[in-house]
Amino acid sequence: MRISNLTQVNRIQASVNNLQADLAKTEQQISTGKISSSYSGLKGESARVSVQLRESLESRQSYINTIKTTRLRAEVTDAALVQIQNLASDLRVELIKQTQDVYVEDLPIMNEFAKTQIDRLGNLLNSEVAGRFIFSGVNSGTAPIIDTDTMKTNFAAAVNTTINGGGNTATAIATAADTYFNNKSGNLGANPFSTTSGSAVVTVTHGTHTLAVGDQVTFSGGTAVGGLDLNGTFTVASVPNANSYTLTANENAGATAAGGGGAVAYSANAWNKLGTLASTAENTVHASVGLNISYGEMANQETFANLFEVLNVFANVTIAAGQEAEYRTLVDNSRLAVETAFDSINQMIADLGGDQAQLTTIEKNHENDISLLSKQLGDVEDIDSFEAINKFQALRSQLESSYQITSASRGFSLINFL
Repeated sequence: MRISNLTQVNRIQASVNNLQADLAKTEQQISTGKISSSYSGLKGESARVSVQLRESLESRQSYINTIKTTRLRAEVTDAALVQIQNLASDLRVELIKQTQDVYVEDLPIMNEFAKTQIDRLGNLLNSEVAGRFIFSGVNSGTAPIIDTDTMKTNFAAAVNTTINGGGNTATAIATAADTYFNNKSGNLGANPFSTTSGSAVVTVTHGTHTLAVGDQVTFSGGTAVGGLDLNGTFTVASVPNANSYTLTANENAGATAAGGGGAVAYSANAWNKLGTLASTAENTVHASVGLNISYGEMANQETFANLFEVLNVFANVTIAAGQEAEYRTLVDNSRLAVETAFDSINQMIADLGGDQAQLTTIEKNHENDISLLSKQLGDVEDIDSFEAINKFQALRSQLESSYQITSASRGFSLINFL
């Protein structure tokens, strides 16, 4: 009689191979703490859930990284604003000293003080973080303030700052400085306004205007367009290009029309002769799903322009004989402008602090979400180490037994049954 044990041996060998594979898998689970090193090793819906949870984790971590970068920029901006506020405070003190009887003797000291503070203010507004200018908004690759030596030279050549009896009064000097740095006026072309029925947005055609979002523009001498009277003061809402901008009227237009007549005059506060800032859009951070936060301050604000005006005036001012009272008027008016700038910067600091607090709150929310998502991911991907060790030991015992059986079965022959 022949007895064949080939089938039995093959069956035992297949079992041994399966045990070896299970043992290797269990050993890997013990070492990694994970059910599987790939999504395919997860059962049922676990793979899909794992992918979704990891995507959510990565998304929130990306938000946190963005917020941390933003916080650094905001902190540097805050420090710069505090320094600018200190500058305004120092300037106010020096102006108060100019009201004392020794101001004529101290005037050269005031001139030099103002020159150094122009450099200080320019350097602060040109502050950088990682090579990006923090007061330039989204156009952070462009310095918002020109070289201050050039600024001082051009101002001294353009504005007469000598108070004399020939009509160059305190008011005349202040007006000339404001016009040089900040104010613009002139006439627009024929029919510069266009409206759309049912909309309050008005497009203004204004060649090479150099205006920025937030600038105030006053129009006069125009006729109604689309039922809107645009003779008044408006804020620039957007700047599509160098030859046009939009504003928001007080009501919706009653018709789609273009007009305004040929005698529309304008005057505007604008960033003028201080820099070449191409964009006026603030920095915006995508802090969470559907949540964008604008933060920081732009250099091209009237507050900073007014400080430059005062500083450049007093870097150059001289007094003709008998004009002491007029000089006192210039000092008093300038001090009021500086105090207003100080209050404005204080509000900027407060606004920036509010933005930072909001970002911190959002960051903590993301961190809490990450903790919860990590726990959920662990429930899907992590292995129970105690259970895995027990399984490993059981598999090893089974494998040893299988080896013994295999060894014995390979020695079977007909003589064992005789």
